Amino acid sequence: MSEINQKILAKIQNLLSLAEDGGNDEESQTALLMAQKLMLKHRISQDNLSDTVQEEIVLKSLSVYKRLYWWEKSLIRIIADNFRCMFYIQSNRLPHQNSVQRKIVLMGYPEDVELAYEMFHLAADTMKYYSKIHIQQLNEVEMRNPDKANLRKSYYQGFMDGLKEKFNLQMQAMRQENEKYALIIKTPKEVEDKFHQEITGRLSFSQPKLNRENHAYHDGFEKGKNVNLNQHQLND
Repeated sequence: MSEINQKILAKIQNLLSLAEDGGNDEESQTALLMAQKLMLKHRISQDNLSDTVQEEIVLKSLSVYKRLYWWEKSLIRIIADNFRCMFYIQSNRLPHQNSVQRKIVLMGYPEDVELAYEMFHLAADTMKYYSKIHIQQLNEVEMRNPDKANLRKSYYQGFMDGLKEKFNLQMQAMRQENEKYALIIKTPKEVEDKFHQEITGRLSFSQPKLNRENHAYHDGFEKGKNVNLNQHQLND
């Protein structure tokens, strides 16, 4: 990784550290969107460097082999689409294990993979935090609802749909500022080519039945979508 990219990643990691000092999740969400714009701005600033050395395409696992949850597959699609990466599911079962264990693997250029990795875990932690608050604030009638076990699923889906829309809205705003943003955000062709050459099979995905009409979904959607960005922090 170039010295420039190391400095960019260090600054982004400083943004992400806002989520690690006690769970200030407004700052976590802000860091999530700010990091994307910071990445895009510096991609454009490096775009005209004719002597840039082509970096190696790397792999990075999001976790150890384990049981994958449905929301992990949904969330990684959003993150990969917005941080220039591809991903796939890798399966394994050791002799002493009764079930297949799986993990999500990212593929891309080093700085993109590192950023996508941090973004996924930050978004997941933020989503879980707000979902817990929502469940804790249910009234007695809602707590007796036989479908309360599915409220968290609805909240998660709402949060992810809201986050996806927020990324789309941010991209529209940045496109008005500079049309090159629309090109920079796309996964590099070299990464896509390597992915299709080396990865076979299809991603199996079973979407759980969940309610998009309840308060949990709408609260999650609003939390995922409405993020106040401190634009002046991105001018460096």
